Amino acid sequence: MSDIESTLVGSHPETSILWMQVKNGKPQMKCIDGLLRPNEYPEKGHKVLLGDVASTLIKISGPHDSIHFSNPPSFDEQRWSMELVSSELRINIESFPYWGFGLFSSCYLNKVELKGSLISRAKLIFDIVATLGRNPWEPKFSFFWEKVTKNSTVKHRDEWLKLLTFAKRGMEEEIEEINSRYQIVEKNAKKAKLFPPGWNKDHSETNLKEVRKHIEIARQALHDQNAVGLKRALDRAEAKLIEADPLVGLQNEELLQNQNLNTLEIDNIPFIDLVNDEEE
Repeated sequence: MSDIESTLVGSHPETSILWMQVKNGKPQMKCIDGLLRPNEYPEKGHKVLLGDVASTLIKISGPHDSIHFSNPPSFDEQRWSMELVSSELRINIESFPYWGFGLFSSCYLNKVELKGSLISRAKLIFDIVATLGRNPWEPKFSFFWEKVTKNSTVKHRDEWLKLLTFAKRGMEEEIEEINSRYQIVEKNAKKAKLFPPGWNKDHSETNLKEVRKHIEIARQALHDQNAVGLKRALDRAEAKLIEADPLVGLQNEELLQNQNLNTLEIDNIPFIDLVNDEEE
């Protein structure tokens, strides 16, 4: 085992290796020709106990066209390796017992290797902690856990917290970015000289109120560790910002044409229309 494989790599530029305690062996699924299939699939296959950690990772990192086992299960239905590939991450999961000969679901751990950008890895870790509703770095039996992972439980905790902190800061920055844009659009929406023909000021103000509401929803979602809800709120806020901004799209050009001017001043900064000059 190489140094990178035997060491927790919480904030490595390219890879994070994290170890997760399995609490529940369900759901039960099938492995058919090396592919993960639902238990209701008509063809016969090897029984697979996926476990709460792996099933959560599949759910929050999807959608996936197909999920391949790099090491399919055999006699031990909860001992296997699989690979997940999403648009942002490559995830390898290895499930195996670390105590009690695998007699119970809690005898198992999942070694999870994440490859991708640090912010994508951190957000996935943030999501899995929130979805599981527990700390997956806390083992059933510390002695065997430390022996297998070659790291102390304190080291495990610290590496997880690094990623969680990084994810939280990244999402706070995303909220503040939208909030800064909101403040700019709010100023623009009060300047009549920026309004294109037919601009509905009341509609713009209504959209700005919606933006404020969605920003607060995003902040509450971050407090509740709901990364999915945060993203939805920010997406809605961004859409409403576009509708509320009188300077979006071709509206600047329309304003110049209708005023028959070559120069538009915004906050006392002249913007010269060079397109019409070139055409002439």
